[in-house]
Amino acid sequence: MTRTNSQDQDPRSGTPAAEWNQTEAEFPEADLCLHQLFEIQAERYPERDALVFEQQRLTYSQLNRRANELARRLRSLGARPEVCVGLCVERSLDLVVSLLAILKSGAAYLPLDPALPRERMAFMLEDAGVSLVLTQQALAASLPATGARALCVDGPEMAADVPPGAAESQKPDSHSLAYVIYTSGSTGQPKGVCIEHRNIVNYVLGIVHRLGLEPGLHYATVSTIGADLGNTVIFPALATGGCLHVISQTRSEDPDLLAEVMEGEGIDVLKIVPSHLAALQSGRQRSRLMPRRFLILGGEASRLEWIEELRALAPDCRIINHYGPTETTVGVLTYAVGSGPLPATASGTLPLGQPLPNSRVYLLDEAGEPVPPGELGELCIGGRGVARGYLHRPELTSQKFRPDPFSPEPGGRLYRSGDLGRFLPGGNIEFCGRIDHQVKINGYRVELGEVEAALARHPGIREALVTAQDDGAGRQQLVAYVVPERLEQPLWERQVHTLPDGAAVAHLNRNETDYIYREIFELQAYLRHGITINDGDVVVDAGANIGLFTLFVSRLTRNLRLLAFEPNPAAYACLKANADAWGTAHDIKCLPHGLSRENTSAELTYFEGLSLLSGFYADAATERDVVRNYVANQQPELLADEDFDAQVSQLIDDKLKARSVAAQLRTLSSVMADEGLERIDLLKINVEKSELDVLQGLSPDDWPKLRQLVIEVDQGENLEPITSLLQQHGFQVVVEQDPLLRNTDLCYVYARRPGNGNPAPHPRPVPAASPEVLTPALLRRYLAESLPAYMVPPSFMLLERLPLNANGKVDRLALPAHRVEGTAPVREHEAPRTETEKTLAGLWSEVLQVEPIGIHDDFFDLGGQSLLAIKAVARIRDVFEVDLPLRNLFEYPTVAGLAEVIDSLTYLAHAQGVGADGGREGIEL
Repeated sequence: MTRTNSQDQDPRSGTPAAEWNQTEAEFPEADLCLHQLFEIQAERYPERDALVFEQQRLTYSQLNRRANELARRLRSLGARPEVCVGLCVERSLDLVVSLLAILKSGAAYLPLDPALPRERMAFMLEDAGVSLVLTQQALAASLPATGARALCVDGPEMAADVPPGAAESQKPDSHSLAYVIYTSGSTGQPKGVCIEHRNIVNYVLGIVHRLGLEPGLHYATVSTIGADLGNTVIFPALATGGCLHVISQTRSEDPDLLAEVMEGEGIDVLKIVPSHLAALQSGRQRSRLMPRRFLILGGEASRLEWIEELRALAPDCRIINHYGPTETTVGVLTYAVGSGPLPATASGTLPLGQPLPNSRVYLLDEAGEPVPPGELGELCIGGRGVARGYLHRPELTSQKFRPDPFSPEPGGRLYRSGDLGRFLPGGNIEFCGRIDHQVKINGYRVELGEVEAALARHPGIREALVTAQDDGAGRQQLVAYVVPERLEQPLWERQVHTLPDGAAVAHLNRNETDYIYREIFELQAYLRHGITINDGDVVVDAGANIGLFTLFVSRLTRNLRLLAFEPNPAAYACLKANADAWGTAHDIKCLPHGLSRENTSAELTYFEGLSLLSGFYADAATERDVVRNYVANQQPELLADEDFDAQVSQLIDDKLKARSVAAQLRTLSSVMADEGLERIDLLKINVEKSELDVLQGLSPDDWPKLRQLVIEVDQGENLEPITSLLQQHGFQVVVEQDPLLRNTDLCYVYARRPGNGNPAPHPRPVPAASPEVLTPALLRRYLAESLPAYMVPPSFMLLERLPLNANGKVDRLALPAHRVEGTAPVREHEAPRTETEKTLAGLWSEVLQVEPIGIHDDFFDLGGQSLLAIKAVARIRDVFEVDLPLRNLFEYPTVAGLAEVIDSLTYLAHAQGVGADGGREGIEL
């Protein structure tokens, strides 16, 4: 590199910019295309390893040959300069081969993260005019239907001969398009940033020069190809004769697996987002995750105290802070952490550093004038890294890319970043936030307006506003404020579980809810042996629990009248919320008391871990046998284990911890009189040993008003008197036991009047759930259909209206304070009970910086997101010594649910004599 003696690039002498923007440099390779930097190394080091993925390796000559072959095929399919070719390939050797092949063909690549929602991917493909997508066979079926051809790099078509005439007819030059990367857009749609070869080549040469990256180093890329973060290692590695290690997503999220590569392969250079590395370092592999030579941090601010910890872990590793918007090609500023004291900053974060070669950075006021040292100004960036602009967005391009009055060359442009900064003593810049509504989440840029627009498209939302707030641990977290079309949202602040059919319900216990759903919806246990439910029927649900039977019959009929009884206050609260949410088309009344032989009060035994076994005659010893036999019926192979009974006892001990709850009881006849019921078409009873009491609460005059009954009966004492009583009153009776209840005293009794119409078909089709109910979980799922995961807020607040200022505009400062603990369910706090739950809650408090944490609190409602999940799982593995997969936290996001998984893994490891494998083959309760 040679440095030129250009004129002062800031005519306003005496400013810091005048001193540090003397960055003009001439590189011999400056006019080359990006892939040509690689080709030089392929000629120089043909037998040196260029690319590694897991156990697969390619030398420079092998990589070059494979990329050339694919490039010829692409040219035969129309690839040429200024044409975008989609690239949707999992992290692998094929990813890098495909990327180089697209560049060699003359085209530009459009990176598509396979995890993107189809809707967002479709927009990008159509906006960029893509007619050809390179992908893999496992991904091809998931691509959106846009008319673009999918070419599978691992498919049989790769074996076919390339048609003649595929020679390179048009060659790209340094001003040709190299790639288009889409970033979040404030208008509700992402925008494509167009990077030319000269932009990315200047960056690669500049960062190689700044860091002194010599040939032969080992680089690791742990980032998605959908952002330019990984370009700091991908291209410098291949442009210097280095070895690029492509790390799979699974390995990049697992500290143990990533440490194997970092240490085993001797990784010299790692570029990573600070929050990603911090999450990985929550486990026991902290020092093993550090590279040998260079740790490059970018995408978000790095706190000074954390940097001190990193220095202590790897004193010989140089830590580099890297800053730069996508619009200025990966990065423009670097700050190298030395061995001395870290500079003091008001924000407590590392400075952004100083410009790379051929980059210029200014801090300007609203009039475009440089600000004095210490004052805030907008970071405006000029030089060879400034992108061409936004694809098909000329107005936005002219707004953000302005003429550069300080440029030594005619036609220079400044990119207005929207970032605020101030000069520190010594010339470095400190990052001081944003001037607009753009934020950084986990290293990704997020335009709050795009998230707001996506929320506003939901039919149940009238208005939406999204902010970024500090979670108390120095992390930015998205918070969405929503105004619903229908103000009453009974499930909003409750512990919600989504049933297999898509309905969201308030509930107490995930596995218990799934069991009841299977019993009622899938097995249709209450519609057997000629039992019918018709439009306009009157139904009484005695022992409604959380109301799934109410939900079931409301979906099967019209104009239903239903009385649902539930004396357990916790279950009743869920029942009422579910009925209010899903039963609006019917006459449904929920009553917070039980049915018995007399009007009185009594103490109900409530099992917090197994609410459906609660009752007035509940006995923990008896219920233990029920649960034990239910588990054995589900998984009979476990009976061979001599420790089965002991292990089951350990698992259910705390689930059967009981407390007494005062409850009111009424006779069914008194209720019928009060409600004016002249008939009951179906009486469903599930009251845990109180079935006979319910029937004895019917007067002789009311028995003829009953048409059908279905009763879950404890056959030990009650079966014979119940069947006799029903037969005395003229009912035909059938007794049946579900296979899963074999070896228990529980069975179903079906009773109907002779000649009671035509039986309904069994099973009866159940209409799909309506999408009308709003819950934070539902909105998260809705947004995930169109937005990347990092743009989905973990926290939501429901408002009656958005606050306005005197000018009628939304007043963000007047928004109600968001609780740090996120959208926590409004319910009685239930403290951890078992040692597993107590330890797990403590780990969550440590990771989320939230306390107290109850057993039903949802990790993601408390502010958790993917990187914090990685951190939490790393700590869980260390403390519990189980191989817990990351996916289990997403599947079982409550303390109670995840504690069951951990206990099951521990049990399996013991019972099978092998390490727990993370599957869900353990005991579910």
